[in-house]
Amino acid sequence: MSLPEPGSPAYAQQVALELAAELPDVLTSGRLFDSIRGVESKLRLVETPNALEALTRFIQFEITSTAALRAVAQAAANTDGQLAATCSETVCLKIVKVPGLLEAVVERLETDVDAVRVINNLAANCIDCARLFIQVPGSIQALKECSKKYKLHAFGVINHLSRCPDVSKILLRERFVEDILLPALQARCDTSSSESEATIARGTLALANLTGMNNQVCPQANGFALRTIVKVLEYAIRGERFATITWLPPAVLFGLRNMTTNKKNVVLLIKYGLAGVIAGLGNMWDQKSGTNTLELAMDCITHISQVNSCIQSLWDAGIVRALQNISAGSRGESVVAICDAERLVNLLLQRHVAVCMGQHRRMGADSLLLLLDDAVLYKILLFAFGSPAGSQVTTSL
Repeated sequence: MSLPEPGSPAYAQQVALELAAELPDVLTSGRLFDSIRGVESKLRLVETPNALEALTRFIQFEITSTAALRAVAQAAANTDGQLAATCSETVCLKIVKVPGLLEAVVERLETDVDAVRVINNLAANCIDCARLFIQVPGSIQALKECSKKYKLHAFGVINHLSRCPDVSKILLRERFVEDILLPALQARCDTSSSESEATIARGTLALANLTGMNNQVCPQANGFALRTIVKVLEYAIRGERFATITWLPPAVLFGLRNMTTNKKNVVLLIKYGLAGVIAGLGNMWDQKSGTNTLELAMDCITHISQVNSCIQSLWDAGIVRALQNISAGSRGESVVAICDAERLVNLLLQRHVAVCMGQHRRMGADSLLLLLDDAVLYKILLFAFGSPAGSQVTTSL
């Protein structure tokens, strides 16, 4: 009898059945982990009777605990991008609803980084998972403790949890801002590795989510953190991993939406290229990217457009053209995104319309622009129509 080819659906099914039969070799040999790749293999695993129950029992035994946690973390991870978001949510919900599984993971949070990765991936892909995690006795204290030892993944957990309003209130009450995030972000740390960059980015996004609740203005972040977050967003949009992490655009944009309520943050984010990154997102967006991604991006642009010194940078980055593409609604954009895009286009075109009206032979007859000499008027026109800093001639006037 021939064995199924590794990587095939039949192979993944056989491995899942061996797990359900509680054969430890399927874990210790790494075959289970290797069989969990695309979202289809993850669905097959969680739908196999007794498979997740077997994993729960394996987590409780020291000899198989780490391998079992790695397998659950892999199953909960969305490595297929926004297109697989719905299926990933289904997988995560099936995982957390297994009796005793979350409790077993929480028991290991302080001693095994893979347990932290499990909670991070569950909370990243399903808001109900965030609510269920926080209800597990001892989960808050365990998360605080693992945040001191496993910052990269623990800050990811806090970031994802903080996107749930109900859970955010609990994190604020339990002083995650004062006791965990602020001390870590204010301390001097190595910034030379991608892991350090990712840790700072996750911590800063979590801080923005928690401090930006209830329409409050988010505090100013440091330049390194802001530059890193722009970089992370680029990776997320391209669907590439950064510091071994699969970043999804909504998780980054949610924090950025809060961060852009602070004008000082906006100025630095624009300096580090955020306008160009968001313009690229708007131009390449399709339904696979998700409605939430686009609507969060619209919120960020709305906040940026309220900072007068950054309007020129939006023009130079091509935001107006991207917004016009969105407002056309030809790619399946939501009504909310289309309306936001139309409103923003009108806002960003105001100065162009005003200058043109001032030059009209009838409407601009009494315009104060006509009192200026040619050199000053020429400079104003360059600013109005998008020449960088008003210093380069891009069109013939």
